[in-house]
Amino acid sequence: MHPEHRDEFQLRNLDFLGDPQQLRAAALADLQKVGGRGYQAPRYEEAADGTGSVLVAVDQRGDVVDVNIRSDWRQELIPQSLGPALLEAHRNASTAMVNALALASLAEQERRAAEGGDEPAPPRRLPEAPEPGIAEIWRMLSNVEDMMYRADKLSRQAPADGTHTVHSPFGHFRGTCRGRSLTSITADVMLVEQADSAQLRSAALELFQQAQDTTGRENL
Repeated sequence: MHPEHRDEFQLRNLDFLGDPQQLRAAALADLQKVGGRGYQAPRYEEAADGTGSVLVAVDQRGDVVDVNIRSDWRQELIPQSLGPALLEAHRNASTAMVNALALASLAEQERRAAEGGDEPAPPRRLPEAPEPGIAEIWRMLSNVEDMMYRADKLSRQAPADGTHTVHSPFGHFRGTCRGRSLTSITADVMLVEQADSAQLRSAALELFQQAQDTTGRENL
């Protein structure tokens, strides 16, 4: 699968404490780049690793729906780097989908506001836990990559308890899962060297499927 690549916008870094109105304005500016309040999240998002040799597509649940490994991937990657490239592409696609869903949620809010006009909303009781405002939502989303980095770091430092491995059927790839996260992918150098792109694609898809089945389909 090769959906239209969405490089026009990226998740903004909102680690600083910004004015909520400014943050909302920034979010609305991003929304306008993808169609305004008519925007709807795509069925899947595809993203590549840093070299562009590996692409992974995820759906709105975060499940991997396709993998593409370029036939000339060896020009950019050594066999040992193919596993990490798959994981990088997966994380990039997952982050893109999180961003798309956030924009779709904002678009829905804008549609409802437009349909309601200027009429004031009816009063309601305060919830037990206040709903997060747009500023808080975008702050949380901006921390996705930091969360993934910390999870990867913990997976290297933590003891073996709580970890398990998954394998592609013929041993091309091995994944390490900790908790609900796929934290690393390694490749069997000899098998990868002998495989063509179609075989590697099939092996990678099987690996992601196993990881999704064993981690509750939450592999961000």
